[in-house]
Amino acid sequence: MWGRQLIHLLSSSQRLLKKSPRCRVPWLLNFRKTLPSLTRWHHTAPESLKCAWQLNDDHLELKYGDVLMRFDYVWLRDHCRSASCYNTKTNQRSLDTASVDLCIRPKSVRVDETTLFLTWPDGHVTRYGLEWLLKNSYEGQKQQVMQPRILWNAHIYQEAQVPSVDCQSFLETNEGLREFLQNFLLYGIAFVENVPPTKEDTEILAERISLIRETIYGRMWHFTSDFSRGDTAYTKLALDRHTDTTYFQEPCGIQVFHCLRHEGTGGRTLLVDGFYAAEQVLQQAPDDFELLTKVPLKHEYIENVGGCHNHMIGVGPVLNVYPWNNEIYLIRYNNYDRAVINTVPYDTVHRWYSAHRTLTAELRRPENELWVKLKPGKALFVDNWRVLHGRESFTGYRQLCGCYLTRDDVLNTARFLGLQA
Repeated sequence: MWGRQLIHLLSSSQRLLKKSPRCRVPWLLNFRKTLPSLTRWHHTAPESLKCAWQLNDDHLELKYGDVLMRFDYVWLRDHCRSASCYNTKTNQRSLDTASVDLCIRPKSVRVDETTLFLTWPDGHVTRYGLEWLLKNSYEGQKQQVMQPRILWNAHIYQEAQVPSVDCQSFLETNEGLREFLQNFLLYGIAFVENVPPTKEDTEILAERISLIRETIYGRMWHFTSDFSRGDTAYTKLALDRHTDTTYFQEPCGIQVFHCLRHEGTGGRTLLVDGFYAAEQVLQQAPDDFELLTKVPLKHEYIENVGGCHNHMIGVGPVLNVYPWNNEIYLIRYNNYDRAVINTVPYDTVHRWYSAHRTLTAELRRPENELWVKLKPGKALFVDNWRVLHGRESFTGYRQLCGCYLTRDDVLNTARFLGLQA
């Protein structure tokens, strides 16, 4: 099979070279020199099948362990980590990608037990560790997750007995901060205890892990049920599960809640793991899951109350996934702020409503609802890209403060402490 493909490839290449003088020299000579290597797999050792490679017309196939990887030749040249191509001090590429010949192919290839060596037509040598290639290949990435998570319903979370972190440990030690961030990354929620019940101390707490994201609601929000803003949150009414700022082009990443005072009844906070619900949809109704990742929707916030005049519009699907491994990284779910559906044709609309109903049914299952009572001194951090929040109605005077955090800064802090994020 390889031999027949090779003869066809040679004749096709010769015809191509007659039409394209740019690729004529010395590509064909180099190609002919590598002909013997194209007809069979090469191994790192005659008796070993741990690593084997094979040159093809436009890519290299590399078997390492039980993974077959394919690398485009331009990719292999572009990602060279030699001193002239990559600055290890700044971790930035030095090579001008636009200078790489799109017809490039290696002059020779060699593989030992740990390293792939490629010599290019100009004599430049590129070296790749096999483990690095496995980690950074498309095939390798498909088998990895960007961020490890533990998906949960109420029972799973309660059984896990995830500890809160003490405020002093959180603020003064990397160990306390790391424990908090590990909990947050795994579950999408985390608590800090013994926080002085003031807006100023809550701000200090938030700034420990991130810059505070200033929005139309200000830097630190501080509210009661006085309807001072044109939002249901500023009432005593119950709030159904939702994620915030779906009407931003990039919804806020993390939200901080701290109840400073409550003289009355009710007001428990509802938390639902949106990724757990989405996973149930994927397993039970994969077509619905896929549709929810494909259909873009508008979300809108219009406010004309007092001196606040805002009109925000954000666009995106309900579920957002990485295309190479189908890992979900963002849920945009807010029935209050979803705008008119005018971004898809009529024959898709009904199917979308059906898929949305499937997801909503999962989100509303009682066993998926975690209810917590926020009290003065206990701050809650919520991953707004993952965990939906709501509240039950309440009586009396209730005062909350909080803020939004920039997602990039939180993840940056976590990586600095050695966590995968």
